[in-house]
Amino acid sequence: MVRLACGVLAGILACLALADTTAESVSSKVTPEIRAGTTARSTGTTKIGGPSKKSSSTRSSTRSSTTTTIATPTVILDYSTLVPAEGNATVGWYKFQNVRFAAAPTGSLRFAAPTWPPKDNTINNGSYAISNVDCKNAEDCLFCDVFVPARAFTTKKKFPVLQWYWGGGYYAGSKANYHPAGLFQVSKGFVYVACNHRLGFPGLANGPTFVHQGGASNAAVRDVEHAFKWTKKYISAFGGDPNQVTASGYSSGGSQVLWQMTRYAGRAEQLFHRAYLMSPGINPGAGNHQSELFWQSASTALGCDGGDLECMRNVSFANLTSTALSLVSQLAYQMQPRSDGDFLPDFYEPALYQGQYNWTGPTVITHNQHESATVPWGGVSTEADVINTIRIYFPGISDDAIQQILALYPAEDYSSQAFRFSYIYEGFHHTAHGLALTHALKNQTWNAYVQIPPSTHGSDLPLYFYFSNGTVTPTQGLARKMQKYLLSLVITGDPNKYWPKQKIYWPRYSSLEGGAQLVINNTLSQNETFRIVAGDDLDNAKTLFWNKGLWY
Repeated sequence: MVRLACGVLAGILACLALADTTAESVSSKVTPEIRAGTTARSTGTTKIGGPSKKSSSTRSSTRSSTTTTIATPTVILDYSTLVPAEGNATVGWYKFQNVRFAAAPTGSLRFAAPTWPPKDNTINNGSYAISNVDCKNAEDCLFCDVFVPARAFTTKKKFPVLQWYWGGGYYAGSKANYHPAGLFQVSKGFVYVACNHRLGFPGLANGPTFVHQGGASNAAVRDVEHAFKWTKKYISAFGGDPNQVTASGYSSGGSQVLWQMTRYAGRAEQLFHRAYLMSPGINPGAGNHQSELFWQSASTALGCDGGDLECMRNVSFANLTSTALSLVSQLAYQMQPRSDGDFLPDFYEPALYQGQYNWTGPTVITHNQHESATVPWGGVSTEADVINTIRIYFPGISDDAIQQILALYPAEDYSSQAFRFSYIYEGFHHTAHGLALTHALKNQTWNAYVQIPPSTHGSDLPLYFYFSNGTVTPTQGLARKMQKYLLSLVITGDPNKYWPKQKIYWPRYSSLEGGAQLVINNTLSQNETFRIVAGDDLDNAKTLFWNKGLWY
């Protein structure tokens, strides 16, 4: 594997404070209103807030005891009026918090595909839910946070959009996991969107009986599809350009982006235009038998014998999620999106390998040197244990496929059987996904190999959201370069085009035989030479095995 070496300062630090040293103060006596499909012509001022308690007017400006009028930026959609919950013209951005992008998935909408939100006659200042509402602890959770540069309220210009999805294995996390204040320190030339999706059982119920009775399979992935449709429909109201949307995600968030590229076997609309994927990770879930068993077991445990969907919609959210969580352990069930023959007809790796995708945009894919194989796998000490653990993740796998895996990962290559399985897991859960997309796009992607100690899954993520409080830190130079690669793709469609003199040139994967990758490491030099780094599993027989989906 041939890669481009990029020497940078080492270390990882994330300070996600909300301050910003950039000053941008504008005054206006008119409350700015942005309607869907129109252009903002006026601006907010240095103070934000909701409407006066003495008035039910949709205007959200307030007056001080002096003659100065303090106005709040207001976004008016066809179903809701929004005012910011955070930010101001001084820091240079506003946060519109808990913007409902779909109807609450409760009652008859539990286990259903997302629908457009109902009309709301109140002013939404972000207080419909707590700021970090997540779908693990609250069923009414389908909200977005939209961060808008202050100058979007004073110009006709439409700004590129970065739509971000966090990691959490489809079990945890929310739109509030990371704050873009540090990115806005680098540039205020983009709009940032982060949206929730359903987690755990409410978002991942599947199976023949479930679908037969009217359930929507893989609701968590449908939520993300709907959120991108919401962005396309409404982001211009916030000053965003619906024709310049970058989809970005880490771990399961990265896998969400891959699912969008391959949904309906590539016959669906392309909803974004650029992609920046960081260590996309997921345990492949396939086969009707396991999903049917889980649905029937959960419904029986909850008093809804026969998988009665209507009954399951009336179970309390707390009982539903706690029961499902206990069954995951009992049945060794992989609570992940599963191929359903329709919305997700196949897992995205074999779909990409077979050309069943709809994606052609500029794409960056990164992965870490040690995504997950740094510790021995618990409970594995013999080859029989390796085989049994493989079957936990792939219940329908054939004996022949298992023998292929054992041959690809021979015991003599690893210090123990426990480490042997750790590397097998790293292959199917993390590393292989990036190559499937790279090959599908004819190697015209930008790929990176992260060697910043400890180089484990997610260890690079805080650098993308690095925030400077004014004190220079050892990681600042590295973090700013990584942020500029990301934002250059968002703004121009090329990670090299913006700030070209402030970061090393990043070649496409196809630029060298064997594949060129940008190596982000902890050396102090910036040597623009190519070198071979042994031991990476990106482009080899192991990865190609997983890409073909031979495990079911």
